[in-house]
Amino acid sequence: MKRLEEVKSRLEALESSLLAQEKTLGRYAADEAISNQVTELKDFVQNEVAKLKKSDMTDDEKFHVLPGLEDALGTEINNMRRGEKPSKKLLEKVLNSLYTVEHSIHQ
Repeated sequence: MKRLEEVKSRLEALESSLLAQEKTLGRYAADEAISNQVTELKDFVQNEVAKLKKSDMTDDEKFHVLPGLEDALGTEINNMRRGEKPSKKLLEKVLNSLYTVEHSIHQ
């Protein structure tokens, strides 16, 4: 569950960064910090999935955490590019992924 909570936290931080930029500038602009958040999020989720698949998983990890992480990857995180620049499309990917992760947490 901690893994899903961490992904949720990273998605919320990314959402907050994107919304703050849009509010401050009135548009999206290249931002290295946001691009780095995208890369770190994608790497984290992919690494956690790989770690779980190689480990002896508990029932919770096998039936809840791993499927939740894989669903998040499949929803939009796989469609995010490492270092992706801020955009409305990126915000939509973040929101879709956040919805998926929240659903997995509350199952």
